[in-house]
Amino acid sequence: MRGQLYFLLCFLLIILDVRPNSAYAQIYLDTLFTIQSVTDITYGTGTEFSGQERELKLDVSVPVNAPLPECGRPLVLIIHGGAFLEGSKDDVGIKLLRQDFAKRGYIAASISYRLGFFLTDQNLNCNVPKWNCLNAADESEWIRAWYRGVQDAKGAIRFLLKQTNDFPIDRNQVFLLGESAGGFISLGVAYLDQEAEKPISCGAVNAVTQPNPSYYDVCIAPNIWDIPIAQMNTQRPDLGPVSGLLHTDAPDYHIVAVANMFGGLIAELFSEYSGKMPDLYAFHQPNDLIVPFGYSRILQGFNDCAVAANCVNMINRPFVYGSAAITQLIDTLNIAEADKPIVQFEQTTNTSNCIQQVIDPATGGHQYDSYWLRTTQATTFFASRIQENTCLNGIDKAPAISNPIAVDVMPDGLRVRNIGAVGIIELFDLSGKKIITVRATPDSVHILLPPLSGLFIMRYITTQGIQVHELMFQN
Repeated sequence: MRGQLYFLLCFLLIILDVRPNSAYAQIYLDTLFTIQSVTDITYGTGTEFSGQERELKLDVSVPVNAPLPECGRPLVLIIHGGAFLEGSKDDVGIKLLRQDFAKRGYIAASISYRLGFFLTDQNLNCNVPKWNCLNAADESEWIRAWYRGVQDAKGAIRFLLKQTNDFPIDRNQVFLLGESAGGFISLGVAYLDQEAEKPISCGAVNAVTQPNPSYYDVCIAPNIWDIPIAQMNTQRPDLGPVSGLLHTDAPDYHIVAVANMFGGLIAELFSEYSGKMPDLYAFHQPNDLIVPFGYSRILQGFNDCAVAANCVNMINRPFVYGSAAITQLIDTLNIAEADKPIVQFEQTTNTSNCIQQVIDPATGGHQYDSYWLRTTQATTFFASRIQENTCLNGIDKAPAISNPIAVDVMPDGLRVRNIGAVGIIELFDLSGKKIITVRATPDSVHILLPPLSGLFIMRYITTQGIQVHELMFQN
């Protein structure tokens, strides 16, 4: 009898998944698998800065010959850069990232998001490429553009979580990687979790004056947000909640970690975060001309180079935190150490100035020094945090189920009553073989079974916790 109880205890530990992280996560390091991709999936619509409605699309790549974990695959969301004015999920580098992560075993998605902001009504001109197009109506325009991107990215994650048949995602294993402006958005998705953190600029603010007509041909027409200036709605309404409005009926999810590739923070988002923050991998070069390495105005290096070329200063650029400043912010946070994100910050010794960067683009600071090195480092950072069976072992810190279900053994199977939440019912024999899996909905369910005899284990799994029942069948 003692031996039987010991066997039963061991079996319960197995099905409850009481064990350390497995080496299974190692598959997420190397590009091992064949993939399939689906492109231009519409995940919602959103109102652009100018008042126009924009259809939002994403591309997804999935591994087709990788083992499917019981709780689904980890998701990595890839977010492109482009100063919130340009860039695309179709950019060559973004497409490569999506495909490479899928080959490692992730479900990998890249998204479009709302681009554009109001340019100034002043007729500013400088003979430096794109300088004219980066003069916003005011600092709020940068912040509002970032906020729209954060809302869209959160909506894309929720959309994907609802596509359970096509994309079996483990909602407790969500990762983010963004480049430049996409890094800003990724950090916003990861750390902007409280309405109290919503920037004042993202509520209703004063209308702007229409952009100067001189910007249309050079700055507006070449972009996806092309609209005649006269048709722009210059009102600036409240942009809504920090979570956005897309697919709010989706299940909750947990962001494990984020990779910020030469992006930054547009506001300090750590102090008000609730609970353990997602971990952070960051790569940044100290001579970045676009996103400052430390704390400075966005485009400060680019602006200084333009001023040296006899331009005036670019106007209406907000102060932002680059990767070095972000790391310092986290180090000095006055919160419990257990709640702070683990940070892996990598940089180069690149000191080439703006003239050298123009002459030799390979020395540029706003880019990877080595794509494979930095993405491998980010991949290793992510893979070390991937766990098996997170929907079963309570990684999302779900509380115990307060109202136990009732189980009746019937001649033809089981009747399960008092089901309080949607979940999964599984039945195992004592060897650990799974007999059946049934989706449970509230109230009760009648499960038909083949003739069974002996002791069996039933497990009921929901987001609120797990219940285990011993059942004796006599057939």
